[in-house]
Amino acid sequence: MDWLLAASIALAIVVALAGIDYRIGGVALKSHSAGRVLVISLVLLAIRWRIGLPALSAWLMRITLLVAITGSIASWFRFLLSTIGGADSYGYVSASHLIASGQLVDAAPIADWISAANRLAIASPLGWAPAPDGSGIVPAYPIGVSSVMALFSAIGGSDAVFLVSPIMALLTLALVYRLARDWHDGETALFATALVAWNPVFVAYAKQPMSDMTATFFVMAALVLAMRASAATAFVAGLAAGAAVITRPVLLIPAAIIPFASQRGDQPRRRLVFSVAGLAIGVLAQMAIQDHLFGSPFSTGYGAAGGLFAIGNLGTNLKIFFGHGWTVVGPLWLPGLIVGIFAARPDPRNLPLAVGGGVLLPYLFYLPFDHWETLRFILPGLVPLTIVAADGLMHVARYPRNATATAVMVCAFMAIVTWRSEHLLRISSAWDISALEARYPLAGEWININTPASSVVMANQHSGSLRWYGKRQTIRWDFVTPAQLTTTVRELQSHGATVYVALEGDEVAMFDRKFKDVIGQLQVDHVGSIRNVSFRRLLAAK
Repeated sequence: MDWLLAASIALAIVVALAGIDYRIGGVALKSHSAGRVLVISLVLLAIRWRIGLPALSAWLMRITLLVAITGSIASWFRFLLSTIGGADSYGYVSASHLIASGQLVDAAPIADWISAANRLAIASPLGWAPAPDGSGIVPAYPIGVSSVMALFSAIGGSDAVFLVSPIMALLTLALVYRLARDWHDGETALFATALVAWNPVFVAYAKQPMSDMTATFFVMAALVLAMRASAATAFVAGLAAGAAVITRPVLLIPAAIIPFASQRGDQPRRRLVFSVAGLAIGVLAQMAIQDHLFGSPFSTGYGAAGGLFAIGNLGTNLKIFFGHGWTVVGPLWLPGLIVGIFAARPDPRNLPLAVGGGVLLPYLFYLPFDHWETLRFILPGLVPLTIVAADGLMHVARYPRNATATAVMVCAFMAIVTWRSEHLLRISSAWDISALEARYPLAGEWININTPASSVVMANQHSGSLRWYGKRQTIRWDFVTPAQLTTTVRELQSHGATVYVALEGDEVAMFDRKFKDVIGQLQVDHVGSIRNVSFRRLLAAK
């Protein structure tokens, strides 16, 4: 009853602030009247009052935390991104369709129309890469989340891929509650769940078709299962850790911690062996996938490790992670973490610190990305650390040894965290991402309506989405050299294609600058635009 009451209050707040206009597949839900929802809340409150309330201060604290949790969940679905856009979303979703068909290599027949030495690279949309053996193109990103998407689409249809992140986020919150309750108590567990739910990175990526939530879920599942006592749960904990590696190979370090965490119960060595076996299955599977797709068990679609990781990146990344970390987790989280470290027993302290450090370590040497959303890379480590921070803040709130004072402090902590998170998400346009990403289906619709079915579109940012929404073959102009441009256009024309270019924003200047010395060899017609995407038709003389 408390959950229903809190959910109705949270829904009323979301309706009042943003309205509800949710549609995915054949499901549509609209509401712009918070009053109707509040009537339901009042009815539920009356029923709860009739059933009987516990101590009022503790109950109000519980309802506040439940409203925060359900409010965050409601925001994911209210602002759910259900379009295919740039490299990440197209890469993951298109790979899921390939996996569902039982394949990992796409033939890319358009590459056969082109004579350039790098024709497979030219034929690879964002999120894809040439197969080393020249047999086609392959998913550039790890296929863990794409495999989950393939499962979802098999059960719920093609649009179900957009539900993977919010469902994984829901399951992660349930695991946070379970682990925090095992380590601490119900109030601390609920507080930890609410703090995770309103981490701005968590909110931002619970509503996008990306890998972050799935990776975080697998890490949390491994941790929860590692805390059990049977050999079977140790094995499944290892499997979950292995699934995290398949989803994001750089998580190998925290995954390797799980077997050691599984050493508990009456037969700790047996559990260690079973957990190692489960993890080994995932690691060997990922190595086999990499060998099949990229020609070596140690190669990835991101390129050589030397080009991604460097000691020289350490100083810059320390500034990025700690600077933006303060922006993301705020002034309460770090003191809470410090108090929690000193107050907690060994398991609730050491395991989150080890996992958090293991997640962070490789990213300290990774290519720098100076933005607060860079912290999505370390989200699988931030989530268990938040349990420690929640315990520390709860120790502070309980210091007066007065139930009312504790409830007031916890509610105040939660209000501050929620306000800061929502403010950051609002000024960063995170609530507007669905509207911003609408340019991808709009550009695809323009191409679908205004170009012949045999057309080929040269694109970069839209190289995947125009395949998805425009139903046209695409090639990458950014991989075409100036010397190849005219020849490539002529070769495409010889196969009956009309050649177009789709350029978004700064790509216009980039394209013009790159091909300024050769574009005069082609007839160029500016044929239209939609939002910030412009379209040109290219014609080479026969």
